[in-house]
Amino acid sequence: MMNHSKTSGSLFCATWLLGLGLAALGFTRSAHASSNYPPALAAAIATQFPMAIHCVPQCTACHLTTVGGPGMMNKFGLSMEKYGLLPGNPDLVAPALMALAAVDPDSDGDGKNDIEEITVGDSPSLAAPDGVGQFCPDIKYGCGAHIAAAPPVDHLGLFSAGLVVLSFAILRRRRGAARTRGA
Repeated sequence: MMNHSKTSGSLFCATWLLGLGLAALGFTRSAHASSNYPPALAAAIATQFPMAIHCVPQCTACHLTTVGGPGMMNKFGLSMEKYGLLPGNPDLVAPALMALAAVDPDSDGDGKNDIEEITVGDSPSLAAPDGVGQFCPDIKYGCGAHIAAAPPVDHLGLFSAGLVVLSFAILRRRRGAARTRGA
């Protein structure tokens, strides 16, 4: 005779784990990087400074790394924040750039103001000789291509996936045991 309470308890446990795993997969965390900022910055530069070199800058135009996020701003990014750019609102790129241009700062302290550096394609966050601190680095293909680092591991996603796999394993094992006892 089959022990009904033991089987239903295992089934409840597996179902609960499966539900928890699927629910955890549904939770989203705020992203630090946004693909909306570089095109917004390129559009603002093209509109406000038509004599500038036209390109879509990388995230490192305002951030220390391509990961981006709060607390990862470089000198130019900090200047943009000071003049109105807020995280999560790429619509403020153009007004912040206009405000920055009105003040005309030299964020990196190399003797050239930020707008002058942007118009020639230099980075306003790197104190470097002409052409070295490129605002829009060249994209390379072929043997000289740069492979980007892998994104950080999503521990919540891994945990959730593990719960789902564990739940299915428990369900399969219990169903197999129930079939064996029933035969």
